[in-house]
This record gives sequence, structure tokens and C-alpha cells, in this order.
Amino acid sequence: MKRAITVFLITLAATVLTSCGGGGTTVAEGGIGGTGVSMGRVTSFGSVFVNGIEYETDASTTFDINGNSGSESDLAVGMVIRLSGSKNNTTFTGTAEAIEYSSLVTGTVDIAYDANTDTFGAMGQTISINTDTVYEGTPTNPTLADLSIGDQVEISGFTDGSSGMILATRVEDKTGVIVSTFEVTGEVVSVPGSSTRFMIGALTIDTNGLHTIPPAGTLVEVESSSAPAGGILTLGSTDSISIVGNGDGTVGDDGEEIEVEGQVTADFDPLTNRFSLNGQVVEVLIPGTEFKDGATTADLVSPRILEVEGTMDGDILLAEEIEVEADELSKEEISGNVTAVVVGSGGSGSITLLGRTVLVTNSTILKSDLPGEETFNLTQLQSAIGDGDTTNDYVEVYVFTDGNGDLVATKIEREVLPGPDHAELEGVSTFSGGILTVLDITIEFSTITPPFTPTDGQRIEVVGTFTGSGPLVATSISPD
Repeated sequence: MKRAITVFLITLAATVLTSCGGGGTTVAEGGIGGTGVSMGRVTSFGSVFVNGIEYETDASTTFDINGNSGSESDLAVGMVIRLSGSKNNTTFTGTAEAIEYSSLVTGTVDIAYDANTDTFGAMGQTISINTDTVYEGTPTNPTLADLSIGDQVEISGFTDGSSGMILATRVEDKTGVIVSTFEVTGEVVSVPGSSTRFMIGALTIDTNGLHTIPPAGTLVEVESSSAPAGGILTLGSTDSISIVGNGDGTVGDDGEEIEVEGQVTADFDPLTNRFSLNGQVVEVLIPGTEFKDGATTADLVSPRILEVEGTMDGDILLAEEIEVEADELSKEEISGNVTAVVVGSGGSGSITLLGRTVLVTNSTILKSDLPGEETFNLTQLQSAIGDGDTTNDYVEVYVFTDGNGDLVATKIEREVLPGPDHAELEGVSTFSGGILTVLDITIEFSTITPPFTPTDGQRIEVVGTFTGSGPLVATSISPD
């Protein structure tokens, strides 16, 4: 049965170098190696990394890509998938039996990107962006800001289905590609007085009386061979309206073991001990549910991102374990040439840049913008820094500071070096005794014109150069 496989979110780091729980907890009952379902975004390859587990695929693994038979090569970093298989939470490895992927939106940009709100519109849906969103651009539209109304995109991400709001985990520019199927997924909203029209978000669907409209609130996927015009998607006889799963947005069947990443869409209610994750009702067992890394029910509020592992009880997900991702506002950015790499197990390890060591977990998103390369691993990066060519050593890293004071990467993007020794920082400043730092990296700012007056606790963006052991010599500093 086809389920809602793109309405769930992933993220990160249960421990310093590993995530998704400790040894002994399994996807299914019966001990290590049980089978179950894991839903989340693909963070890297080598095998397929989802929710901190490295899943091996082989000739027996089946792939369903937007309703068609596919292969692992059809997957990309940032795509949200539904994976059936087995895993071992001690070794953080698993075996994939079946992988499904379906985009939430494929079609036309109808509202241009707004950098102030980090949103744009496509197919009548509001698309929200965060630091972990992967954007796959083209020479025509190398950045999100370059997307224009009328451009074509494919979007994977997370939604409760009812609001028309999508948190994008991946946005792919389809400029230059002939889009033959326009697609949107969401809940049916009735149009008063009409028996042939309904809405998904701000998009009106006109069935022309050729298709039966499911009841209001049903989660559906609409596919059309024609693009919307004037905010209306008009369906022909060969187009389709498909109910997703049971139509109610639940993530699994009764008794099914589920691991799902998502965004809180309804805050925790202490009277019922329940909250919603992308529209799926989750019940916290008190006592019983294990919270990782000091998280509490106070963290179960919109728009926090978290991972829930548990068992379906009817249409309720009973949470056995909850892991909360770092808050978006706590993330900072560090960019520069990598000078050292430590390769650990299961995709984990560390990198050093601008004199700081950054921990890489098996949930860190690894994206490459180098020509001909979409993703990479630490072994490849380790080889690159030893080849004498510094142009392919440059990375942009989003980090948070964990409870031990260590920097942990949520996303690493390998990029073309902007210039010799180029370096950038975005984060909260510390200014004491005449010394300015961000992420404990000292910044030389005396040569900036016009002069910069530092303050303590200000969030700033620093651009400059970094050589040897530093400091970072700033060429510009601005409020972030």
C-alpha cells in the first residue's frame, strides 16, 4: 500500500559521533536485527544513510521512485524516503528491503523566493527553507534567490498536509528539463458550492467532473499533464487523484514499528500527553518514553524538529524514544579549507578548519557543489586535502555546540574555493579585552574600512582570509 512517504523530517546527533539512540534498541521487537520502517531524508551515500543508520542495498532491494521502478542512483541527498528493512542500533548499520520516494511538489514556482522569510511558493504551496535544506541548482538558477516565477522545481520535505506549508528538505531546479507530470500532495479542502473543485493549500483543483473528489481532510496526491493557470490546476481524463495511504496521514499500520523524523505541528498537551509530528498524533508514555540528550516534553513544540521511534497503536504512534534536533537559531556557520580529517565508523569522524575541530555524525548531511559531484564522504575529503590542490578542500559547515562544548556538523557542503585562503563565519560574537571571536576563532578587524565597532553577543557575518593558525583577517563584518 502506498503511504505518505514525504511528510516526515530527519535530523541529528544523539551522541558526539553517532545518532539515533544507543545499542540494543531496535526498529522492531525481538532484539537487534528486527525489521521495521524508517522514514527520513537521505543524508549521504556509500550505502544509503537515513536517520543515522547506514543501510546496505543489493539486487534484492526494491525501489519505487515517484510511482515507477527505480534504483539507488535515482536517490539524492535531501530526499525523504520510506525504507523497510532491518537495522542494528549497536553498529548503526542495516539492510534495506524496499525504498520508496515521492516528491511533495513537482511543478511551477508561483511566488519568488523571499530572503527575509526564507520562503517561496510553488503549485499553490508555501515552501519554507532552513539551514539543512539541500538546493540542487542549475547554471541558470545556481541559488534559490535565482528562481523566478514560472520556473519548474521538484520538492521533497515535510508537511502536515492541511496547511499548505512545506518545510523543504530538498529543492531541485528543473530548468531545462521537460516536466511532463505536475504533482502536488496535501489534504482536500472543499470549495463551498462546487462539486467539481477542491483546494490543496492555495491551489484550486478543477476536476471538470471527470474525477471523484475524496472527502474533505483526505490526504491525496494529484497528478496532471498540464501546469496550473491562474492558480487553477485543471485535470483531464488521463490525470489522477490518488489517496495517499489510508488518507488520514498516519505513518503506519496498527502494530507496525516506526522510526520517523519530523516537525512538530501541534504542541505537546500535558492533559493528553500527546503532540503531532507532521500531522501524525504521537503519545508520550509517562513513564516509559526515553528522551535523548536531556530533552523534555517542553521541547515538543512547533517548529522543533525531532525523531520519534515507537509502535503504531491504531492511528496513534506510541513513542518509545524521542530525540530533539538542535534548534535552528542555535546553529552557526564556519567555512574554509579543511586541514585535517579523521575517518571514524559508519560515516562519522571529524574535520578541522580555521583551527577548530568539528564532529561529523552519521546523520550529518554531506552535499557537494563541485562539478560532477553531488555528495562525498570523509575518506574522499581526506584524500583531497593530501593532493596538494587546495581548490577542492573548501567546505561550508553548519554547526551547533553540544552539551560537551564540541562543535557538531548538521550539514557540510563541499564548494568551489571562492579565493585563496577564503574564510567565513556566521555566529554570535564574543568581545572581551579587545579580542573579537566567533566560535572561539579570533578575528582581526582593525583593517576594515569603514571601522567596525565590535560588541559582545551580537550575531555577525565575517568574511576574510585564514592562514596557518590564524587569526581570521576580516575584510568585512556585518550584522547577520
